[in-house]
Amino acid sequence: MNWKKSLRAVGLVTALTFSLVGCNTQGSYSPQEIIDQALQETKEADTYYGEYTMDMGELSGKAQVKEWTKDGKRRIEMTSENGEHIISVNNGSQLITYDVVGNTVHKMNYAEGAFDGLQSPKDQAEILFKMMKDSHDISIAGEEKIAGRDTYRIVAKAKKTDTLLGDMEVWIDKKTWLTLKTTTNSAGNKMTTEYTKLDVDKKIDDAQFTVDIPEDATVEEMSEEDYASETVTLDEAIVQLGQFLMLPEAEGLTVHTISLDKGLEERPEFTFEYVKEEVQQFSVSVFKVDASHAELDNIPGEKEIEVRGQKGTIMDTENFRYISWQEKGYQYGIIIENPELTTEDILAYAQQMTVVQ
Repeated sequence: MNWKKSLRAVGLVTALTFSLVGCNTQGSYSPQEIIDQALQETKEADTYYGEYTMDMGELSGKAQVKEWTKDGKRRIEMTSENGEHIISVNNGSQLITYDVVGNTVHKMNYAEGAFDGLQSPKDQAEILFKMMKDSHDISIAGEEKIAGRDTYRIVAKAKKTDTLLGDMEVWIDKKTWLTLKTTTNSAGNKMTTEYTKLDVDKKIDDAQFTVDIPEDATVEEMSEEDYASETVTLDEAIVQLGQFLMLPEAEGLTVHTISLDKGLEERPEFTFEYVKEEVQQFSVSVFKVDASHAELDNIPGEKEIEVRGQKGTIMDTENFRYISWQEKGYQYGIIIENPELTTEDILAYAQQMTVVQ
């Protein structure tokens, strides 16, 4: 299986699951109280069916999404205007992602509680709101109806014009605390997600959490062990990789850990986690490429960018920022974890990388 195809599933699932579920209380609150109240609630809506549209702007176009949630199980179907049709199901013990057009299936088995196959909408929102806490001014802009339901409209204005997470608006359902609409301006790209239908406590058949897989589909089965990683030393990485590029430790930036995993194609992949003043900054992954890593069309949300004079790609959304490129027989990828780091910061860091041997 190609590494980029695996990113397709991860990127789409991440994009499809942004919504906020919380308490059942009504009243008058400040914007921060509304957010805090919602995020502090531990009980989320157990069962609901929803339909929403996603307009991902120039990066990926528009898509229609359907979701079913019941007792921790989740099914998400996405159909985009560019022909994508992805079905993702978390049945409680297995994550299944079916690319209908490509007729490929990825299955991952996991022990109960060991892996959150489709991340909780509230978890996604909590990360985002924490990122905006100090960088945005938050206010209530009124109350509106979305999908026939009463919502608070929350506006978050970026304090700086050059921040990665730009202006954002969310419409939070008063009764379920589900975010029924969001608009974000991130790195110059506007994205809108809006529910057109929400049926809370809808009776959902357990059959929804199965996937009918054609007999001729290509199926790849994985388990937690396939993703298991081990901590290694720099010397061990050099032995297996040879002469690869690495960012030197300087100006307070240090390598916290180096981990090794087999990767999805049974090839060793090393990840270097960089921290500064005990705060995670980014991680750099590297592995040797071969003929199976031929150049592919961009995946949804990805666009071309130049890295170290090489042709690369960048995926830049509110939930996932990733830069990748190939250079002299190696595939490099940088996942940006510190929201204060800009694309220019990361490209400058990449330019400092030197050969380790």
